[in-house]
Amino acid sequence: MAFRLRPFAATALASLLLVADDRGAGAAEKPRLTLRAAPTNGTPSTVFVFQARLTGGEDGEGLYCLTTEWIWEEQADSSLNEAECPPYKAGETPIERTFSEEQSFRSLGTHVVKVVLRKGEREIASAAITVTIRKGL
Repeated sequence: MAFRLRPFAATALASLLLVADDRGAGAAEKPRLTLRAAPTNGTPSTVFVFQARLTGGEDGEGLYCLTTEWIWEEQADSSLNEAECPPYKAGETPIERTFSEEQSFRSLGTHVVKVVLRKGEREIASAAITVTIRKGL
């Protein structure tokens, strides 16, 4: 038995599929933050370099002049980098998408490092990574 759509039903179905495609095509991808550490293992004398990269989201005022908070959980400490930025100009002002920080750890074991990007009180994105500290030679 063959299945056939009536001309009106086929047109309605095609229109419905086009509307569903249009909703997803123009939507901006949600901002996503990735965090890397170099190295990921070290000793108490090692200086770790952490680099966060923001992808997705539209280059606009919503991602301009973000506050960066680095949380060193095992040390019950954090550092807050509040940027002082000139006024935003659409199409001219660059959006910063990479953030870095250096840190060393005195105590042995694993240390969780988290970075949070905020616009005012609103969290835009966050990421975490674990590094390991071993005895020095």
